[in-house]
Amino acid sequence: MSVLTRVVKAAWNEINVPDTFRKGEEFESYVRKHLFSKDKYDLLQRTHNYIENNNDFIDNTKEPDFKFKSASGITFFLEAKYRSYYFKGAIEWCKPYQLRRYQGINQHTPIYVVIGVGLQPDNPAQLFFIPLGDIKYTKLFQSFLRPYEVSTKKCICENQLI
Repeated sequence: MSVLTRVVKAAWNEINVPDTFRKGEEFESYVRKHLFSKDKYDLLQRTHNYIENNNDFIDNTKEPDFKFKSASGITFFLEAKYRSYYFKGAIEWCKPYQLRRYQGINQHTPIYVVIGVGLQPDNPAQLFFIPLGDIKYTKLFQSFLRPYEVSTKKCICENQLI
């Protein structure tokens, strides 16, 4: 395949990424850069992006977005979700089948959910860090989220991992 063909194919793939996936990938990059930085957390695994998933069947797409290891050796999964706004005072962060799957994984390896809301995926207005064990529903109301709010500008400290 020629260089020009590869460039055109890459540009075509990038143009055709749905907006929801683009926002999700931007938020995941924000999470890695600002909340779980390379100097504090080792990245053990990351799910593939939209184009990689679209081109091939990938087993780990059923797992949360990231698998990290902290400086003291705590291994955990992290699911990152961005929503532009609340709908009727709540956000739907996942589908019921995803919640059941995450709950199964959580029995072996802890899962945390980080949710960004508002402004832009790379600069959310609000940020919430929640242990999956505390989540019972796919729709989360602002009143539930409030106690889990964290700074949008600071790394998640290891002592925040339960």
